[in-house]
Amino acid sequence: MAERTEERTRDADAQSGSDLGVDVGTTESAETDVAVGESITDDPTATADSTTGSYFSLRALLFAFGAVGGGMVLGGLIPIIPATELLGILLGGFVYGLLASQRRYLEMGIASGISGGAMAFLSLVPQIAAGLNGTRLFAIAGGVSLVLALVGHYFGRDLRSGLTKDIE
Repeated sequence: MAERTEERTRDADAQSGSDLGVDVGTTESAETDVAVGESITDDPTATADSTTGSYFSLRALLFAFGAVGGGMVLGGLIPIIPATELLGILLGGFVYGLLASQRRYLEMGIASGISGGAMAFLSLVPQIAAGLNGTRLFAIAGGVSLVLALVGHYFGRDLRSGLTKDIE
């Protein structure tokens, strides 16, 4: 009976496309010889790079744009104080670092650099038309927002690891 359940589990995994190379119902350990550079999975075409994940995720980039954009909107709601959008970018990076399960510094850097540069460029379009150099302004604001978002992401991840750590 247990063999039938194990077979159903393998069939369900094969249909869903989530073959991790591990039999879920198996508790026995089998010794195998694996040569250096070979993959442990049953698929001979799979490489070690495909199982470890990637350095860039488009989905994470979209969430980073959402976090940075939301922070900029919240920062922009504060009247009178100038450049509160930059504090919003810091807050967006912090919240994204707190909620993300993996480190996503690349996505956060791209999202904050583009968003911060675009924010400064679009808010100062009249001055740019009067003669201010727009590319320099974009670069400075993008760099400042990149640093703020990465610092916020770092502290958010640090808080997350402190909250999820076991107390000894």
